[in-house]
Amino acid sequence: MKHIKFQDTTLRDGEQTPGIAYNLKDKLELTEAIISLGIDSIEIGFPAASEEEAKIIEIIGSQFNNSKTEFVVFSRAKEEDINIAYKSLKNTRNKKIQIVAPASDLHILHSTKDNKSSLLKNLEKSLIFAKEKFTNVQFTAQDAPRADLNFLKEMVEIAISKGVQTICLPDTTGFSLPNDYADLISSIKSIIDTDKGIILSAHCHNDLGLATANTIAAINAGADQVEGTINGIGERAGNTPIEEIVAILDLKYKDLLSSNLNLSLFKKVSKQVEKITCISTHANKPIFGKNVFMHASGMHQRAMIENSNTFEIINSKKFGIEGGNIAIGKLSGRAGVQKVLDDLNINIEPDRINEFLAFIKNKSIDLKEINNSIMKSLVKDFINK
Repeated sequence: MKHIKFQDTTLRDGEQTPGIAYNLKDKLELTEAIISLGIDSIEIGFPAASEEEAKIIEIIGSQFNNSKTEFVVFSRAKEEDINIAYKSLKNTRNKKIQIVAPASDLHILHSTKDNKSSLLKNLEKSLIFAKEKFTNVQFTAQDAPRADLNFLKEMVEIAISKGVQTICLPDTTGFSLPNDYADLISSIKSIIDTDKGIILSAHCHNDLGLATANTIAAINAGADQVEGTINGIGERAGNTPIEEIVAILDLKYKDLLSSNLNLSLFKKVSKQVEKITCISTHANKPIFGKNVFMHASGMHQRAMIENSNTFEIINSKKFGIEGGNIAIGKLSGRAGVQKVLDDLNINIEPDRINEFLAFIKNKSIDLKEINNSIMKSLVKDFINK
């Protein structure tokens, strides 16, 4: 069975998050971190954006030239962009160029001066030129879900005829519902000769909170590659969080998950992305939110202590996370309090635990989060009262 390929775009699409501007040091650190995850390919930037960006990409390609990870550069369907992209990775062994062109009527009208006929001619010309410079070329049809399907198929057929190895159908604006995106993937999959090894890629944005659901729908419909970012960063509502797709595959579709992925390093890399971008992960965000493996209800706490599978469907340790955490507060029960006390090597007589629990609940009106230090202080106050 095939393994789903992962293409990380934390360095390229992630940088389109308002307030993020990576320098060379940032990109080198992130590249090294993402390589450590065993990701198949990394979009490292848009060389034509500036001379500085092209230079940064050249340095990354040179410094990690022996990596098995494929380095991808973004380019519009313009010879000038393609030339700059080629020069930036000229000496990099494992590389790919991603040629992007608008597919929907709306994007064609407002982002180019072309009509559909001239756009197709320019796309064909650009792809021929790109193939002269790069062995590996990806074609990305911007705003694919809102495109006329017949026109989109024409674009894809041109790309395949010019030797493109990867076709990406991005939900650029997060417009799709899962069934719509699955239908789109299936429609394009039907015109691709799988014997030629052409990869069909899903790239989803999260404007309606459906990026992960749409990506899974795409996988079920035949997508071979998924694109996303660590922590789901990206423009507007962000991109598909790669860690969520990895966790879902690990739980539901193990056969599709490559053994090359180092799941235990994902949390560490997430923290690096937080540090560099200065964007904190939301407390309730799947996988990496601080509340995901934290339990506040007394009933839940008791069940968790007996068997973590009761309320944690994800194996936290696989992702480098400590699971089964107990949050003490107004909803806590005796079992949860006893567990925290045991972990802190604090002994309170069994017949006084209920009394101590009542004492805590009284105090927790003003204590929204009781950490270990506060717990020790509460025990001291309780004993001395």
